[in-house]
Amino acid sequence: MNKLFIPLLFSVLIVFQPSIFSEEDQNNVIAIVNGKRITQEDLARRMKNFTDLETETQSAIKQETIDQLITDILLEEFVDKQGLIVTKEEIEREINQIRGNLVASMEDTTQSLEQILATIGSDINEFKKSIKHSIALEKYFNNKLNNEVLEEYFEKNKSVFNSESVKVSHILVDTRGLKTEEELSQMLKRIKEIKREIDQGATFDEVAKKYSDCPSALQGGDLGFIQRKGNLAKSFLDAAFSLQVGQVSEPVQTEYGYHLIKVTDKRPGFQVRFMDVREKVRLEVLDEEIIKLLERLRKEAEIVIKQ
Repeated sequence: MNKLFIPLLFSVLIVFQPSIFSEEDQNNVIAIVNGKRITQEDLARRMKNFTDLETETQSAIKQETIDQLITDILLEEFVDKQGLIVTKEEIEREINQIRGNLVASMEDTTQSLEQILATIGSDINEFKKSIKHSIALEKYFNNKLNNEVLEEYFEKNKSVFNSESVKVSHILVDTRGLKTEEELSQMLKRIKEIKREIDQGATFDEVAKKYSDCPSALQGGDLGFIQRKGNLAKSFLDAAFSLQVGQVSEPVQTEYGYHLIKVTDKRPGFQVRFMDVREKVRLEVLDEEIIKLLERLRKEAEIVIKQ
């Protein structure tokens, strides 16, 4: 199954039916996507295990959950429109494989898949709908991802597959709590002023300790070695792997804020052949294609947020 959808434990698909809403219903609706509604109950069900969090964290999870509910509807519509058929046998086979993976990776726990799903406000039936959509999207893209396409991607992105790594430090100006363009502009001005200090001779680690909003500031911004395929934002990784040792980037924006990135060491990757990593290449390209599809579906959809 496509690894983009392995975090399906955090993503469940719900079928919504359009209707004519009463005034009470309208007050209960938090979003409408192509005429289909997302209600306070839908959100509360997903959020029921995230009640004891800090206000800022809970707010961020709430927004991510609403975004996922919107994505769920768009995927539901797309799969139906394309006539992509997934059998019960295919779903059960995938579920059984996931159960086996859980057993293998969680030897010190007796939690079942159902129990894990319950902790995030989901259940096995909703999870099966997610599995159906994951399989359907694999079928949709299957013929588009031939060897020629995959090998071309491999040649352009070898550092994703050959374990090449760079050691980086960074300085972060956090913008997550900002709401206006003026506030963001002020933070961009701030990170540029910090960069100017470094350009004028201040050492990166001392400047990081002085200004960075990241916990790594205590270590002078040191994040250690990172690989091209990781949990960091694409813009951060792209910048880091484009730098030479000792070089400091221009400001780089991610969901966390503005960064200055310095590469302090590099480890070259090993020799790798396309056919040895073909399946990894296929999954990587598949993920990118699904992301582009979701962006297109959102752009084309009629989405009204009622908050």
